[in-house]
Amino acid sequence: MTKKNKSNPGGIARSWEKLAPKPSRRPVTKAARRKRLLGISRFFGIVVITGALVCIGWFLQQQAKPESGPIDLTGSGVPVANLQFLSDGVLHKNWFENWFGPLRGRTLMDLDIKKIQSDLKNEAQISFARVSREFPDTLKVEIQEKKPILRLCLRSKINGEQTWLIASDGFLYQGKCYSHASLIHLPFLNLQSNLLKPVEGGGYEKLIGITAVAPLLELARTDYPGFYQDWQILSYQRPHEDDPGAHIHVKSRKVRNLRFAPRDFASQLRRLKYLLLENDFKRARVVDSIDLSHDRSVFARLSAQ
Repeated sequence: MTKKNKSNPGGIARSWEKLAPKPSRRPVTKAARRKRLLGISRFFGIVVITGALVCIGWFLQQQAKPESGPIDLTGSGVPVANLQFLSDGVLHKNWFENWFGPLRGRTLMDLDIKKIQSDLKNEAQISFARVSREFPDTLKVEIQEKKPILRLCLRSKINGEQTWLIASDGFLYQGKCYSHASLIHLPFLNLQSNLLKPVEGGGYEKLIGITAVAPLLELARTDYPGFYQDWQILSYQRPHEDDPGAHIHVKSRKVRNLRFAPRDFASQLRRLKYLLLENDFKRARVVDSIDLSHDRSVFARLSAQ
């Protein structure tokens, strides 16, 4: 006797387990992996080639455009309309315009700022210069000038009589734009000829002894202007204080012979002030000599007149 299949009348299996598919996944082979990598490489290769073609097309398009010239970052070339000139001395705007030449038609970018500044510094009267641009149309020039403390009168067959100015560092120069009133109170320097040394191209070397004399003149000009304006001629013999015989000699209208030691000028000028306030010296029209070079001792002689 055979067994009958246990099935429902419609022939459908009673268990769902018989209907579940069996797993069909197999291990990936080397050939399949190679095929996949090849596909990825082709994709990226197409992307790179497409990008390169786009870049080449853009570059060729830019080259085909007409040239527009360099980009001007400074704006349009506006001609210089203003000159701002600043000086702590006597040089003025008109002097610079004559020295440099016309600015008409030039733009700020046409001007060689460094060269202008360098040429200004080479001027004997100028100790410092700064030149700058202020856009859109202003050229700014700032200078500082040497300050004269003495005059030196020189005579020659070729140039005749010339007046040179002496700065506090001993530099000699022929001043420009000075008025007669601004120089008339400067004493003249009486100098031994062997101390004046010409330089090639014109001019003279610095006078070394002036650095020892300058503090006396500057102090007298600021604190004792009455004395300073009365001084006419100054000379120095071995003016450095480490020399026992060093002294500075001044001739003035009031005191014919005035002698200073090259040190402690403030105390010497105070003693001179007190001495000239004494009755005998105040009444005297001219004092023959006053010697202040011996520390606290003062040797003075009234005129016989």
